[in-house]
Amino acid sequence: MKKILILAIAVLAMLAVSVPALAVSPSTYTFQMAARMLTDVGWWQKSEELTASGSDVGSWFLNMPGHSYLRGRFYSVDKNVGGRIELGLKSLQPETSVSVRYAYGYWRVGNCRILAGQTDNWFGSLAYHVRQYVGLNESAHLLLFGWGFLWPHRVPQVQFTYNTDKWGVQFALEEPRQKTNYFGTGTDSTFMFPRASLTFMFKVGGFMTHPGVNFVQHSYEDGNNTVGSSDSYNTWALVLPIKYTVGAFTLKFQGHYGVNFATEYPFYPVALTRPYRNGITSGDIEDTTVYGGVLAGEYKIGKIMITGGFGYENFTNDAWSGKNGYSKDENVRMGAFVAVPYQFTKNFGIHPEFSYYSHGDDPTTGDDKGNEWLLGVQFRFVF
Repeated sequence: MKKILILAIAVLAMLAVSVPALAVSPSTYTFQMAARMLTDVGWWQKSEELTASGSDVGSWFLNMPGHSYLRGRFYSVDKNVGGRIELGLKSLQPETSVSVRYAYGYWRVGNCRILAGQTDNWFGSLAYHVRQYVGLNESAHLLLFGWGFLWPHRVPQVQFTYNTDKWGVQFALEEPRQKTNYFGTGTDSTFMFPRASLTFMFKVGGFMTHPGVNFVQHSYEDGNNTVGSSDSYNTWALVLPIKYTVGAFTLKFQGHYGVNFATEYPFYPVALTRPYRNGITSGDIEDTTVYGGVLAGEYKIGKIMITGGFGYENFTNDAWSGKNGYSKDENVRMGAFVAVPYQFTKNFGIHPEFSYYSHGDDPTTGDDKGNEWLLGVQFRFVF
């Protein structure tokens, strides 16, 4: 993997020199590079319900989380055409890895923009993310994703956006993420409607919001296969984020409601957010309802910031306590954090943080699923 990382860096560096010679003259575009190198150091404590030994376990961790990156941006001279390539960098010994975070191009005409490629969009916008940074490599803890904050992740898509300084609208057709058949073997997975999102934007003074809806239909065709099942179910979500800034204080909120988040929206537990049948092997499909939200505040004093937040998620499905024989039909989990980041220079800062996560009760047994906490600091070099 180290060879892959070295090769990836070399390719990006060579683009600045080779692309003009191979494609267009240097006078018709500009090229910029950026990088973010992060290192997490801390302690991760898990209760007995979350460990293999059945005892409370704590352990030090020190690694390079996967939201480190190497980024290249391309612009035409008039800035109307551009592109972005961003490689995610991760080191969790004994392995290192490189992933594609962004790879897209766009064309802008007036207030309109057409974009195509691998990216996220306004739905679940990261403009509202909370500053919970420590622990991505430790059970995927980042920005309270799946613990109150819904983010649909980056996928290949085609977007159309119209926006002014005060308002805008964006429509995107996206590749679905969930392609697993939960209801039988010998079937073909199909999509009668691709994943799509429609999001609006409004700004007034220090107030901003991006309300939106996301939808995809999952279908299965068994043909003449009697062991399979022809059926369909939908995944959809409504999201309402709010950000309000006055002076040194910023308030952030995101609320969401929808069904069947499993895999389509990452960082959610699949077993608790997928659809189920009324019976163990047959019956109508029952949607798993998901709703939750996150609330966070930030107060900046010079180079230091004080921030904290709380997240809540509720998963319910009537089929659990019905014919499937579960003890409960609901799971509630919560997360919280407090952090005091300090920016020494424009390019270097540290982020001390404490975060806590409660997994709620197991619907199958009614027993506590456990809790965990992390205490650590992230070293952040951004260029």
